[in-house]
Amino acid sequence: MRKLIVAISLSIIALGLCSCRRDATTPADVKEDLQERTVVFTAAGRDFTTKSTDSGFEDGDAIGIFAPDMDKYNVQALVSGSSLTPSSAIRWGKGQESNSEFYAYYPYNPEVSKPTYSFSIATDQTADDAFLSADLRTSHVSAAPLSTVAFVLGHRFSKITFAFSGLAGGETITGVAIKDLYTKALVDIGTGAPGGLEEKADISAHKRAETVFEAVVIPQTYLKTVVKTSAGRTLEYTTFTPFMLESGCAYRAELTVPASGEDTSVIGLTFSIVDWDDGGVISYGEPSEQEGL
Repeated sequence: MRKLIVAISLSIIALGLCSCRRDATTPADVKEDLQERTVVFTAAGRDFTTKSTDSGFEDGDAIGIFAPDMDKYNVQALVSGSSLTPSSAIRWGKGQESNSEFYAYYPYNPEVSKPTYSFSIATDQTADDAFLSADLRTSHVSAAPLSTVAFVLGHRFSKITFAFSGLAGGETITGVAIKDLYTKALVDIGTGAPGGLEEKADISAHKRAETVFEAVVIPQTYLKTVVKTSAGRTLEYTTFTPFMLESGCAYRAELTVPASGEDTSVIGLTFSIVDWDDGGVISYGEPSEQEGL
């Protein structure tokens, strides 16, 4: 009987010690620990003329984040200034010592499930959103625990701008079509390199101004563009030999519209490399709500 009483007493003491240990970690301590381990993100653009605020991104822009080491995939994050706020918290591991890999891409697509995915550009880029949504940007960062993860997102496709002069008698440009380009690519967010090109089509360019048209295209060889005018004319401009469009580069061609009656069967063009000027903001729906700690 005495042994039983001693055993019960020891059990009670042990339970009391465990209770004291649990009480030592308060809800406030847990919350503070979670806050300290929450990854802080920033976002900026790389080497190009940015949008109207010249900050790289507009407030409210949505960027997708992959943090496979934290088991987080395609988390939507919203831009505010240079800060990037994920819709669900991404945290460093407790006591983590090694670096973690982070991947970001823009514009955000909720259907993307892994860092390598198929990306299609719009063949009709006459609408602002269709043009801007074709501008894929990516970034990969290897970051030490508790450090700020600073994404610098670079353009992965190419942009072509056509600027026209020589229009007379009220004639205007009514349409610009870049002929026979691939519109779908397999994109690796980690490397930023597009590959596996598919689905050729003509791409209708976005109208930037009365005489300026532009389109974002997958890097590949370019050959010709067909232009239609309000006078019912169809003009074909070409580089004559295939011209390689490089990833991240913006090109501009200054084109003269021949006078009515001149030979317009084929007109030569050349490209110059220029700053990448985005010139707009993508429209988004309601952003996802931020989850609590």
